[in-house]
Amino acid sequence: MFPQLREGRLAEPLPIELGGTYRVADEATSVGLRDPFDIDPGVVERALRGHAVTQNALARFVASIPAEPLSPVGDTPMFDLAWQVGCSTFVAEVKSRTDANEERQLRLGLGQVLRYAQCLREKHSIVKPVLVLESEPVDLTWKDLCASVGVHLCWAPSFEGL
Repeated sequence: MFPQLREGRLAEPLPIELGGTYRVADEATSVGLRDPFDIDPGVVERALRGHAVTQNALARFVASIPAEPLSPVGDTPMFDLAWQVGCSTFVAEVKSRTDANEERQLRLGLGQVLRYAQCLREKHSIVKPVLVLESEPVDLTWKDLCASVGVHLCWAPSFEGL
């Protein structure tokens, strides 16, 4: 996945497998006690639940194509979901979102999915990155930005365009 450092030099990257059998995300995830002045645990739990629900819905959607939803294994990048259709490998990053965190989540997710796609191209010639949101973004200019760098942006529940 990532170049290995040997004797102060970058060595050739290790080969990357795509993934293994999909592991269902825990939709009942909860957060332990935190400093009450840090981050509201309710907000964190909502985000974790939104991510898990969206990821599982995407996995069901992919299975209906039909394709096999895959989770990362071994040295693969830590994507949320991957699948193959014909010669194409799709790699997805799922992001929960609220109006308050939309910009940050989209920036983070776009960078993540671009990196995952770059790493997977070492072994898979056609890699299509997908950024998946739990709901439609308020700022739809993100669709144009994502398209301009070869990333498909979609959201639950329809995953339009996949």
